Amino acid sequence: MAPESIFRTDVTYTETERLIVDFISARPAEFLVMSIQQLSARLQISDATASRFARHAGFKDFKELKAAVASSTLGPAEKIQASIERGGGVASAFLEAQRDNLRQTIEALDETSFSRAADAIASSHRVLLLGKGAAGALAELLRFRLTRFGKEAVVLALGSDVIEGLVRADENTTIVAFGFGRVSAEAGVALDFARAVGATSVLFTGGMLGRASAGADCELVVYRGEPRDYHSMTSAIALIDALVVAVASRMDGEALERLSRLKAFKRENESRLPR
Repeated sequence: MAPESIFRTDVTYTETERLIVDFISARPAEFLVMSIQQLSARLQISDATASRFARHAGFKDFKELKAAVASSTLGPAEKIQASIERGGGVASAFLEAQRDNLRQTIEALDETSFSRAADAIASSHRVLLLGKGAAGALAELLRFRLTRFGKEAVVLALGSDVIEGLVRADENTTIVAFGFGRVSAEAGVALDFARAVGATSVLFTGGMLGRASAGADCELVVYRGEPRDYHSMTSAIALIDALVVAVASRMDGEALERLSRLKAFKRENESRLPR
């Protein structure tokens, strides 16, 4: 069953809207393969009613509603199975799907938000990173790249230990969090802390968070596939790499100088250290 907690609780639903809530809650798998027209026909309501319900329930549109339902109900095995059915495990089919994900990520890109994020990271000495689950690998990738530029880049611990790292944040800090399906409790605390101390916050999202993502100074949307798909990190890594290059371009040659020094030091010691 899909938890009713994904729907707004601070509004009053009509009898017809309650019918939609009950259907989605009881039959999420069936709902996820339906178009808005199929749902309307199944419940004998108008397409406009279904569309209005999605917005009333706290989502930008019907697609975002489906994404939230998928995030709350589907496990990794089900998502892998759906992707197998679509591409049969053929590499070229999977890569074609990633090309489409990249295209949609480009279309959803807010250049102003991206520029603000790059400016903030370039001007910050300290960057605190937070990623849970598979997103932890993204946080580690960004940490590795920024450390090479001389940044104090730190991946925050999870659970209550996140506070241990956050207390180092101030107005000259940028906090970068990853929250694709939802904003984790740790990320929520980090965003609140950023506002409290005047730090800049950057949130990578899946474009399906609705009101839960409110509060980040810069929001970067990554499209990772349809709700039932296996969600690859291809688009997220590409956007991180674009951000790294943008940060380097804003550091007035400092990033390039540090990379050159790194290369020279490696050459000086290549006979002493194993590759």
